[in-house]
Parts: sequence; C-alpha cells; structure tokens
Amino acid sequence: MMLRPLASLALAAATLFSGAAAAHDVWISAVGTGADARVVVNYGHPGDRHPPLADKVLELAATPAGGAPVPLKAKLATGVVDGIVVATAPWTGDALVAGRYDNGFWVEAQDGVHRNSSRLVYPDAKTAMWSIKFAKAVVGRTAPWGTVLGHEMEIVPLADPAALTVGAKLPVRVLFRGAPLAGIAVERGDGVTVKDEKDMPTFKTNADGVAEIPIERTGPQLLAVDHEAKPAKLPALADYDLYNATLMVDVPAR
Repeated sequence: MMLRPLASLALAAATLFSGAAAAHDVWISAVGTGADARVVVNYGHPGDRHPPLADKVLELAATPAGGAPVPLKAKLATGVVDGIVVATAPWTGDALVAGRYDNGFWVEAQDGVHRNSSRLVYPDAKTAMWSIKFAKAVVGRTAPWGTVLGHEMEIVPLADPAALTVGAKLPVRVLFRGAPLAGIAVERGDGVTVKDEKDMPTFKTNADGVAEIPIERTGPQLLAVDHEAKPAKLPALADYDLYNATLMVDVPAR
C-alpha cells in the first residue's frame, strides 16, 4: 500500500468533487494484520469515491475495551486501498474507531453546479447548507461496541455485532444531540458494492430512535443516516445543517 502525507493530495482532491458532495458518506474500515494493520477513512459512495481532505478530518481515535481513546489523526497518511485513494493510520488491536469530518459549506448555484461555498459568496444560491460527518467502526470482537461517544449524531448498536448470524437483526439507536431520533431512515450497504442510492435498503427508526437492521450476509455492514436541521446554526450562510453518521460493523462467517 502506497503512503504519503495527506496534505499532498488536498488540492488535487478538491478539484475532483462534482455534484452534491455534501451528500457523500465518510466511513471507517480496517485492513491488514499485525504490523500492517491500519484503519481507513473513506469518502464518497461505492463507485463514486474521492480522497478525504487532510484539513477536514477533525478527529480520529481508537478506543479499546476498558481503555482511553488513542488519538490517530497525527498518524494519518494518504494510501491506496483496492485501487482507491484513502486516508489511513496504523492501528493494531480491537477498538471502537471513530472520527469527525468537517465537510464545510455547500451551495447549489443558479447554474445548477454544487460548489464548496456559502451564501456569503453566492447570495442568490438555490440552496445552501453546512455539512458535518461522524463515523464509527467496530474493529475486532472485543471492541467496546456499545460505547456512546457523544457525537452530535451517532449510530449506537444495541447488540454485539460479532454475535450476529445471517437471518438475525441488528438493533441500533440513532442519537441526535444525545436524544433518540425517530422516523429517520437507516441505510444499509457494505462500503464496497456499487448500487444506486435509490436502490439501497433503508429501515426507519421507531419512537425510541431504534431501527432493526436485517443481516442478509456475513462480512462488512455499513449503516448510514442523514439528518437536516433547520434553521442552520449560521442562517446568513446556510439554509440548513446536514448531519451524516455512519457505523461499520463486521458479521463473522461461522
């Protein structure tokens, strides 16, 4: 796997974005074993991937069972995993790995193009938003999967993912600012399979913010939610704030 400092690709990556980049996901996965083990920060959707930008990663940390969070952001480097440019950091062992990503302000200008800007520059934009993303991954069987980290938006598993089997359901709770979020669609994918957004299966949360996610196969299960908050924190710059959260778990083969 080729590695180099994240900053070296930041400018090039910025020129690659097209469409509604604010709607893309950020998720965390893990690759390698032993000395080659790394956690990976991914951006985009399968089939529409972009390098994560260095200065957008606000935080990345791994929390082992019974331990304190270990900061990983300073160790981030650009790498290539399965032919895709990503950000990686070395990490060995079971942990709940989590990060925050500032996706910034986005507008849809009058010409229909989405730009990484705000109403300060485009006062006549069709729409304007601020976007922030939160990501968690349960890495390993002894990771503290049920830990609530206190992210502004967070998906919390209510059962041990490592104990799941095909045909079972994984209950998860979606929290927004610490409170259960009812009626929100939880999207299920795997972070690899290319599928149209409209074809992704979704499962709505109940009044307690809980959704039951059917497990149809072993391997990676990537859950994602989006939530629009109105009014925006800075209404002069954006019409609404867009929150995105992901949770990556792995269902082992038996």
